Amino acid sequence: MRHTKEAARWGLFERTVILLLTMNTALLGACALLAWLHLSAVSRDTNSSVMAKNEMDIGSALSALKEQQVLSNAKLDAIKNELHALNDKAVSASSLTPPSEPVTNH
Repeated sequence: MRHTKEAARWGLFERTVILLLTMNTALLGACALLAWLHLSAVSRDTNSSVMAKNEMDIGSALSALKEQQVLSNAKLDAIKNELHALNDKAVSASSLTPPSEPVTNH
């Protein structure tokens, strides 16, 4: 009889331990799930702010490139106009005939 009381008592102890372990496992799982949800939300916010910053950086770089292109085009136009003027001078100079020198025989 003594043996059956001890067996019944250990059965209750084992059931209690298993119940407590199950509850602890469930609580740990819930904490892990909450932490994962929180971290994924934070990383999404961080990624979107990083992406917005990158987009702003790209936009400012593109506007700087456009400004440089406008300046380069203006410089190229000035060079082109100068070359046209030099070409016109060369054409007008080629249409002039050099003075004729008397031909002398030696």
